[in-house]
Amino acid sequence: MNEVFDSSGGESSEDEAERDEAKTTDVLSEDAVEAKTEVDDDDDDDEAWAKKQTAKLSKTERLGTVNHDEIDYEPVKKNFYIEAKEIASMTKAEVKQLRVELDGIKCRGKKVPKPIKTWAQAGLNNRVHELIRRSGFEKPMPIQAQALPVIMSGRDCIGVAKTGSGKTLAYILPMLRHINAQEPLASGDGPIGMIMGPTRELVTQIGKDCKRYGKAMGFSAVSVYGGSGIAAQIGDLKRGAEIVACTPGRMIDLLTTGSGKITNLRRVTYMVLDEADRMFDMGFEPQITRILANLRPDRQTVMFSATFPHTMEALARAALDNPIEIQIGGKSVVNSDIEQLVELRPEEDRFLRVLELLGEWYERGKIIIFVASQDKADSTTISDFKSDVCNILVATSVAARGLDVKDLRLVINYDTPNHLEDYVHRVGRTGRAGQKGTAVTFISEDEEKFAPDLVKALKESKQNVPQDVQAMADEFTRKRKEGLVGAAGSGFGGSGFKFNQEEQDLLRKQKRDAARAAGLDVDDGESDSDEEPAAHTPGALVAKGGLTPAQIAQAAAQSVFAKMKQPQKQAAGAQNTKAIALAQSYALAHGASAGAAKAAALAAALNAQHAKTSRGPTQSGSHFETELEINDFPQFARYKVTHKDTLVQIMEHTGAAVTAKGQYAAPGRPLAPGDRKLYLLIEGPTERVVKEGKNYVKNIIETAIAKQALPGAAGQPQGRYRI
Repeated sequence: MNEVFDSSGGESSEDEAERDEAKTTDVLSEDAVEAKTEVDDDDDDDEAWAKKQTAKLSKTERLGTVNHDEIDYEPVKKNFYIEAKEIASMTKAEVKQLRVELDGIKCRGKKVPKPIKTWAQAGLNNRVHELIRRSGFEKPMPIQAQALPVIMSGRDCIGVAKTGSGKTLAYILPMLRHINAQEPLASGDGPIGMIMGPTRELVTQIGKDCKRYGKAMGFSAVSVYGGSGIAAQIGDLKRGAEIVACTPGRMIDLLTTGSGKITNLRRVTYMVLDEADRMFDMGFEPQITRILANLRPDRQTVMFSATFPHTMEALARAALDNPIEIQIGGKSVVNSDIEQLVELRPEEDRFLRVLELLGEWYERGKIIIFVASQDKADSTTISDFKSDVCNILVATSVAARGLDVKDLRLVINYDTPNHLEDYVHRVGRTGRAGQKGTAVTFISEDEEKFAPDLVKALKESKQNVPQDVQAMADEFTRKRKEGLVGAAGSGFGGSGFKFNQEEQDLLRKQKRDAARAAGLDVDDGESDSDEEPAAHTPGALVAKGGLTPAQIAQAAAQSVFAKMKQPQKQAAGAQNTKAIALAQSYALAHGASAGAAKAAALAAALNAQHAKTSRGPTQSGSHFETELEINDFPQFARYKVTHKDTLVQIMEHTGAAVTAKGQYAAPGRPLAPGDRKLYLLIEGPTERVVKEGKNYVKNIIETAIAKQALPGAAGQPQGRYRI
């Protein structure tokens, strides 16, 4: 049995250290500015000073940015698609029906090409055609059928499709055609096609596909990722490669090493961001943004993402030009080829049940057992699992994305996934490329907050929902509506890419018409809000023209906060619910818009939550919590322990959830009444989990301080810090 974990989501310790270095250097940047002002005007050693300051920059900052206006780029060829006669002759009704048959393809954008039916209609090279045939792909899968004509037409593309649906081939095949149309690489040239992924496992897998299909076209492909020797990767890049598959951290490392002599981005005209949402979750946004800024503006960019949060929308606006969004089978839907079973089992019964499942399934194929934290899995590699040395892999969610293993028949969620996105990706390791698979998920009464996501996933993929699981989900939903519990995060967000102002205006008009049809009085002046039109009372309309919406929201929050500070015998959730209701009523009654009322409600809820926060360990049912003040520790230590990757690491190691609260107070600077210094709230289902989480946090801070105090470390802290 193989076991694997990686608290950083698949990046190596080198890449994690690189991100830590970036954070630490950002913290010390103010010192660098002060040092510059103190340089003696008579000191002529400006070059030495410049080198010293450059050494303090993070690798991302050292990459710099390119002024594209000063560069005379050669024209890039992007449109190679010739529509087959059979496709061109199809009517709109026939195209609509074809998309319905292809797992319900939905497209948004201008002048979307029609999907193809056969590989022959894609205009691929004969050698690639033969390779596809030998691989057993008789016809394009739905995402390939629609994405190939879109990307080969030179259009930027956003692809959203279920796991195991063939997304990788959907962008590799057009990339080969794109590279073939460009000028051959000259000495010193970097790649033409670049694919960026979040983890080394996914990048390794993409790199193998690129090498396999690229070889048929005479192209070289290099995989660049942390966790392995960098010397071999440098050698491959220096020899020249048309394609590079990479993780953001290692790619920036290579671009900034040796003054850019290893490789460069001047020739990149085809850029792919695979699992872009996961890269943002892992904190790679600065690296991705800096790399994109160094690519020529007229490149072709393709983005595949399971979700579309608001941060992704900002990236899409900056990186994509007039894109087409392709959605296959709905967002966050499990593959219909996977049989999903959910069993209500307490922790103490799960191990014996796993043994039963292993006895039943071991001879049928490979098995993955997903657990929540590192203490349930020992470190090893995935290579033995993929090469048939063993049939069973125990892993955390690091293996939930990108892992494509032949004959993987069964997925066991020993610990319930903590949000819908994680569940979809975990069970999506089986049932890939048209194969059948089975997923068994355990859930107990203590994990009831995850039940609604499980029920949603089962219903959307048309699977049977066990009655006890449905009852658990209904009970949790009732508690949440009554304010007794908080909702679990879904892992999803955002409404998709907004293409143009006309589309937004049309959507607002439809909402206003629907509101009027319902007899509601709608404010037509709110043209810049994406919120549903709000119905206002006569008193609210009279009050317009007085305070600004922001002032009304602030007044509402303060008014409600004053009421909520009175002694209450309610649960925290009910208290917050009351605060929200009071704030919305206050804001609407004083002429605020729906958006301002929401702002008031949020502020009031936060104030109510802040007012009830306790300093000592507390217990509520199966919930335990404690606090650790970090305000007076060095800035680099505070950054380290509150970094998103570190918080995920703590969760995987101990099962405790850590949240940064309060605000930083500089020495000698008083806080406003009611405010608190920066501290960590550590929560968990048991007292043991909370204690382990607190000890783990302490170790992280102590290690960060000890490393910074080593001889030669930049910005050594003064004095001693103890927890």
